[in-house]
Amino acid sequence: MTEPFNAMQLLFSPPFAVSEAMSRNAGVLRENQAKSLDAMQRFANGWFERRHAGIRATAEAAERMSRAATPIDLLREYQNWASGVLQRAMVDGLACQQQIVTAAGTAVMPRLADGKEGASSQTETRPAVFVATARAEQN
Repeated sequence: MTEPFNAMQLLFSPPFAVSEAMSRNAGVLRENQAKSLDAMQRFANGWFERRHAGIRATAEAAERMSRAATPIDLLREYQNWASGVLQRAMVDGLACQQQIVTAAGTAVMPRLADGKEGASSQTETRPAVFVATARAEQN
């Protein structure tokens, strides 16, 4: 009774080379997902830190502006506050760009040639920026 089941199981089981490649790909997928989640966590933490810094800067600027002796002092405090807002916005933009590059680099896997990732430049499927980023992260 179990013999036909075992025969069917062997018939549909992948050959060793295929299962080894699948195992390797599963490992790469797991590593890429972990890297992606870590990058998202850093991005989110940085975003919240900048928001908290913005709230503190707003409260401090409001306090200094309320104590300003002249309109020029008031405008100077406002300008300093607005400068901080723009700096945080630029850091947000840079962090977003880095997150996109990281996400794209981990989402696209190189083709396997002879069982090795990126064995030759002819088999590379990722754009050069992602290849350079991935190689820099490995070093």
